Amino acid sequence: MQPSQGAFTGLLKKIFFRESIKHPRYQGLWSRLHTIAIFGMNYGGGGLIESSGETWVLSQVVAKACGHSAVVFDVGANVGDYSLCLRDFLPQARIYAFEPARSVYGQLTERISAAGAADQIKPFNFGFSDSEKTVEFYSYAVEGNEASVLSSIDQRLPTQVLDVQTERSEQVEVRTIDRFCEAEGIERIDFLKIDVEGHELSVLRGAERMLTSGAISMIQFEFVPANIYSRTYFYDFWSLLSGAYDIYRIVPKGLAPISYYGEHNEIFLTTNYLALRKQTS
Repeated sequence: MQPSQGAFTGLLKKIFFRESIKHPRYQGLWSRLHTIAIFGMNYGGGGLIESSGETWVLSQVVAKACGHSAVVFDVGANVGDYSLCLRDFLPQARIYAFEPARSVYGQLTERISAAGAADQIKPFNFGFSDSEKTVEFYSYAVEGNEASVLSSIDQRLPTQVLDVQTERSEQVEVRTIDRFCEAEGIERIDFLKIDVEGHELSVLRGAERMLTSGAISMIQFEFVPANIYSRTYFYDFWSLLSGAYDIYRIVPKGLAPISYYGEHNEIFLTTNYLALRKQTS
């Protein structure tokens, strides 16, 4: 007869809550096991579209759920890798790509044009936040090389393992998703992807009306080291979304459901999450 989940948990607590298990001589072992467990759960593995599980989500979840006239937002489009990937999986979708940095936006428009995607991907040279304003936008170099994917509204501090240095800043325009959708006559967003280096929560707060009305079906957002600098926590995302959405951690070839919030979720390593709107009866 199989022991119950509760009995098994109780047994583990009896074993691992013993003081001898926590002896200083074992701390190196536990630290190594902790690191292995984190990376095994794909924390820190969200940086590359091909290996993070993002393409699996596009092919197995988003493409199957979206109709031919799907509306997709790529917030934090950078030079267009993700927007072009969206086009591959959703060839009939209307894709709106948002990039506030002027030089990067120029690269984005060039790539869209070169790919023959101008009829499907519509680029915009501004970002999103919780209000409409002009903000300072920071660009960085990693070990001397420009890294536009790290550009952020909330300036990074010198706490990175890598040598991340502020290279320059510029004034950029940010709007809210609610006002943009109202101005453009967009009544729904089938898939909202947000990758804005720690500013994701502000973007979602600027979509309050769309979220409350149930007009956004799926949301993919990042939780990264930059959330340290914006001082936002996974708890903030959980509090905002979990009432109306089921939340999953994206792993290669699948989704890991998050059924409850715990402080163990506060891991500031690049990780992608998917929020799927709950079905109402």
